[in-house]
Amino acid sequence: MKKWNCNDILRQVAAENGVTLQEVRAGIQETIDVCWNNPDPAIHAKWAAMSPRGEKPSVEEALLFLATLAATEQQMRQEQKRYPFCYLPQ
Repeated sequence: MKKWNCNDILRQVAAENGVTLQEVRAGIQETIDVCWNNPDPAIHAKWAAMSPRGEKPSVEEALLFLATLAATEQQMRQEQKRYPFCYLPQ
């Protein structure tokens, strides 16, 4: 399994977009803050699930959660292609 270094990923995103690491972190933090303050309980619960403490997730916690979710979805799509008879049509 591939190991991820959050700061390396954030630096790469910054370089690809011509911004600083701090700007990337600030943008992600702003997104976390907006989502965390959403009054919809279902949305709030999803964001609370990103942190093992059930609190507002850190940038690193949010990225790890979302990366894991994306990897899981990708794996499910691959499995669905291998075993189409096990899945209902969408």
